[in-house]
Amino acid sequence: MQLNRLCIVLPADLDELEPPSNHPKVPSSGHKEVENREKRGCGSQVLAFLGNSIRRLYDSKWVVSCLHHKTTKQKSGSFHDLEGIQISEKMVGGDNPRIFSYSELYIGSNGFSEDGVLGSGGFGKVYRAVLPSDGTVVAVKCLAEKGEQFEKTFAAELVAVAHLRHRNLVRLRGWCVHDDQLLLVYDYMPNRSLDRVLFRRSENLTTQLLSWEKRTKIVGGLAAALHYLHEQLETQIIHRDVKTSNVMLDSEFNARLGDFGLARWLEHELQYQTRTLSMRNHQFRLAESTRIGGTIGYLPPESFQKRSVATAKSDVFSFGIVVLEVASGRRAVDLTYPDDQIILLDWVRKLSDEGKLLQVGDHRLADGSYALSDMERLIHIGLLCTLHYPQSRPNMKWVVEALSGNISGKLPPLPSFQSLPRYITLSSSSATSTNNSGTTRSNTTTASSNMTLTSNTSSTYVTAIGETVYATADIGHHDFGTTSNRSRRQSTYFVVETPREISYKEIVCATNNFSDSRRVAEVDFGTAYYGILDDGHQVVVKRLGMTKCPALRIRFSTELQNLGKLRHRNLIQLRGWCTEQGEMLVVYDYAANRLLSHLLFHHDNRIGHSILRWSHRFNIIKSLASAILYLHEEWDEQVIHRHITSSSIILDLDMNPRLCNFALAEFLTRNDHAHKAAAKASKSVRGIFGYMSPEYMESGEATTMADVYSFGVVVLEVFSGQMAVDFRQPKVLLVDRVNEFEAQERPLEEWADIRLNQEYNHKELMRLINLGIACTRSDPGLRPSMRQIVSVLDGNDQWFMKGGKGKENRESWKQKNASSLELTKNIQALGIH
Repeated sequence: MQLNRLCIVLPADLDELEPPSNHPKVPSSGHKEVENREKRGCGSQVLAFLGNSIRRLYDSKWVVSCLHHKTTKQKSGSFHDLEGIQISEKMVGGDNPRIFSYSELYIGSNGFSEDGVLGSGGFGKVYRAVLPSDGTVVAVKCLAEKGEQFEKTFAAELVAVAHLRHRNLVRLRGWCVHDDQLLLVYDYMPNRSLDRVLFRRSENLTTQLLSWEKRTKIVGGLAAALHYLHEQLETQIIHRDVKTSNVMLDSEFNARLGDFGLARWLEHELQYQTRTLSMRNHQFRLAESTRIGGTIGYLPPESFQKRSVATAKSDVFSFGIVVLEVASGRRAVDLTYPDDQIILLDWVRKLSDEGKLLQVGDHRLADGSYALSDMERLIHIGLLCTLHYPQSRPNMKWVVEALSGNISGKLPPLPSFQSLPRYITLSSSSATSTNNSGTTRSNTTTASSNMTLTSNTSSTYVTAIGETVYATADIGHHDFGTTSNRSRRQSTYFVVETPREISYKEIVCATNNFSDSRRVAEVDFGTAYYGILDDGHQVVVKRLGMTKCPALRIRFSTELQNLGKLRHRNLIQLRGWCTEQGEMLVVYDYAANRLLSHLLFHHDNRIGHSILRWSHRFNIIKSLASAILYLHEEWDEQVIHRHITSSSIILDLDMNPRLCNFALAEFLTRNDHAHKAAAKASKSVRGIFGYMSPEYMESGEATTMADVYSFGVVVLEVFSGQMAVDFRQPKVLLVDRVNEFEAQERPLEEWADIRLNQEYNHKELMRLINLGIACTRSDPGLRPSMRQIVSVLDGNDQWFMKGGKGKENRESWKQKNASSLELTKNIQALGIH
């Protein structure tokens, strides 16, 4: 490989990412600190030696330099807005929910014509509408109920879904408040809802029968959506109304979960005892705010108990019912069947006890269109999700892995259901308890039958207590006001915070004019400052240098336009930006304590003096893997980060990681062949040396496997405590040292960071070492995918057991990494140590 251009990014001697004054102290930038910096790391040595070295490097004819010069023509204090950067809130927040005018929805729906009704229910009606502004087809949900309580339901749905970004969730486009009407605008789903397609009515027999392949894809997508809601957001969301009519299908029959009217936000379980104890004070409020709602047939048994609370396991039960419906092609409750088959769950449990699970399968599916073992496995998973006791049910993360085939061995055995009470008992009693809204009820009756459906639960069942359910997010502090205050309500209550353009004046005030006391880190391409905006939000302001560099300006624009669309608890959250006064400023939510690289490499190296305990390190890798999987597979588009390094990972106060630095990321439509062809033609390589995979350095093609390689390098750094690139070592590259060590067949435990003083979980250590080695194989075909990596980190070593741990020949490794090894030799020849 012949390099045409080389960009050297100097390692920063980082201050700790801590806020000033009444927050954790930020180290001063005085002379003593400068002297200390000169004694550590290679950054200061590089700066001291750079004058002569860069000239020698330039004379070699294969490197060009790009320096940032300050113009002398510009008067002091005079700035100009950046030319060529046109950033607007529409560009950055184009996909964010907005307020629609009633007129555009009225025109688009042809006056809310009955001909455009897509569905109806207790909430009101859903209409098909074509937006007159751009012709986009949307679904408009018109809520029919009135009153404060229903307005709170409307607000709950609005708040719950406004910031969600997942390929298996229906995207909220916006809302409208008009007189007494409340309207929500969603993406239009061409294939309507799952129940319409799955349970074909006699008048709709022309609808194509759902194939087995589509059914499994739908179930997998729904599981991924619930896993996202339960575990991948800063606040846990319990949907509470998972059912086939709320599972929408897009043009490709991908499942998209909708209808969040009953959803509740919960704070995630906190890891440390000091915080867990304080949650007991929320128990009464918790029980009041998480009362279980839903639809008969999908409600878990515990929902019929007094003072019961909704948990994630409530959603798991409802999901299990949907799985059984998909497998059988039958409704959860269907009075057209014989008495012993009316309740789907009880019928399936009976067949399970009799060893006849395959009789549950939809008889409409043609013989040979699916493997019998696959049908039995799907029904088995559905029954596991609907077990009587919530603590016995799996979580959605396990379900996703099981549906993906990443669970090694057999599924957990099913219990005998004979000893358990029936889910719903049929009796001849005429006593009923009706509820027109279709929500929680213990029994019901219909006009076509004298039967009464009664739920049974064990009298000894103990409901979950506050400490196990977490603490609820407070969404009840808003004031709707009375009818006379509707205009004020529209402008003050229904506000969805999205990334916005922030004035330069506000940022200057927030950061005390970018004072050294507010500086928290030197980051790639700029400096980060801590600040508090006018609305009280704590933020980190990234101030980019080299504002005239065209490449950096393009990256600045790209990062803004795409980062605001992502939402995951382990990704940095964009709050706004500013391009006034010739600046390029990116504003993020503040949730940081330190950079991972700083804790790994810039602290006491003595044995037993590591700030990062093993539990922290393992959690960081697991959480980082979850975030990258979200980027690769679970967002609407595919994101190749291209900048996964230990200095791109910020740790919050509880040592939970947040991946940042999206300036080099590629946001691709899935299977973007045009982009791949262009990448091969341009061979544009952008990344951080030491973290870039060999094939990416050769081809310039951004792939998920390139990110896997970078992730693997971070894994090596985390368990070893050694830098990816260290010119103080005889072998500069960490991957080179690890590969040679493996070839010598020495005990891998020797790679554990000596500062841990052997205080680590041995199984987890070996899992990380093997995973780091596998992810950094030179051949991308030998690396695991991010989904396989997440599975391995959850304790499933099936990928290794299938031969994924195969060694790589040392000579073959050197050949594929020749370019990197040659580059390190050339830099070493310059005298940089």
